[in-house]
Amino acid sequence: MSTKNKIDKNHLISVIEDIILDEGISGLSIRKVASKANISIGGVQYAFGNKEGMIKAVAHKNEDDYNQQIEILSKNDNSKYAKLKAHINYIANCNSTEEFSKMSRMVTMLLQDEIILKEFQDCYTTSLDSIDTSNDEGKKLRLAFLLSEALFALLSFKYIKLSDKEQKEIFEDLKKFLL
Repeated sequence: MSTKNKIDKNHLISVIEDIILDEGISGLSIRKVASKANISIGGVQYAFGNKEGMIKAVAHKNEDDYNQQIEILSKNDNSKYAKLKAHINYIANCNSTEEFSKMSRMVTMLLQDEIILKEFQDCYTTSLDSIDTSNDEGKKLRLAFLLSEALFALLSFKYIKLSDKEQKEIFEDLKKFLL
């Protein structure tokens, strides 16, 4: 059996995520992933190439997971603002403290990588540029988008502590008044 068939890339990505969450990107190495996954260093190199490849794989897996959730939340609605509204709902639905904590920690860790940071910046620029702010609907959507992101950041950096109930109420208000 070839090495290709023995390597479970999803398992390796899970191992990489655990290392990043426990030790940050600086604690990530091919040797550490190989040791924790009980495979050879060459197997990790074969799967990802190098450390940057491992980081990109984790970022892309998280992006794919996010995109799947956006598709579900937008109910395949292809209207102009469906994806942005789905994004706001996605942020609003992350009210499980454990789930939110893991997601926000992973985003924070990944943003340490300049390439990933640039990808995030491009995504936000594209999202904001897609909003027509010449009308009230667009202006409200822009505010809702930025407020949901601000709340995510405030909670991620633990500048504020809100119960799941309080988070839900805030997002309900946001949707009621701005969407």
